[in-house]
Amino acid sequence: MTGPQLCGGCATARVEEPLTATYGGNEIDDQFEFWHQLAQRPLTSNDEAFHGLLLYALDADPADNYHARVAALKSRGWLPARFDRPAHAVARRGELAVAIAQILRIRGGLMMRLTRGRHPRYALLELEEEGIYPASSENQTFSGSEFLGIIGRMEDYRRGNQTDLPAAVLEPARTAGSEAPRPAAPQVQQTPAN
Repeated sequence: MTGPQLCGGCATARVEEPLTATYGGNEIDDQFEFWHQLAQRPLTSNDEAFHGLLLYALDADPADNYHARVAALKSRGWLPARFDRPAHAVARRGELAVAIAQILRIRGGLMMRLTRGRHPRYALLELEEEGIYPASSENQTFSGSEFLGIIGRMEDYRRGNQTDLPAAVLEPARTAGSEAPRPAAPQVQQTPAN
């Protein structure tokens, strides 16, 4: 059997062969194949999700293995210091919600502010409110295509509501040889771990 496999009888679902073993590099071909193959997977592992978040936020994954990815996310405050789930375990929506809220600098409501954005439930609720997550539970997992959808909605959120921009900015000018200015995506700034 090829692709992700679920461990029968295990307490925790796991992906036996994460894509990062083959497509975990930063070369454009590796990145393209990683995203392409991930879309076809029934589950997303922690290693795949963390690699994807680093690619999205930093345009490259500075780590070459799972432990280094976890350390990179922890050093940026995107994962709690106590995080210790294995690479092959399926990614949980609540844990990723904390990382995504930190990456997008979503401050949220009172409870999220009181927990400094580090509580999975409050981060998940804020992502639902912003339209980045569908209605979910903290322990729910992602298929590869669902995770890609989240990455796409992260980019939409980061760019802002494009429907509020004037048409001249959204469409190239109709005159020959000229092009209308395009809005620049805001840069994601790293926040120091608290």
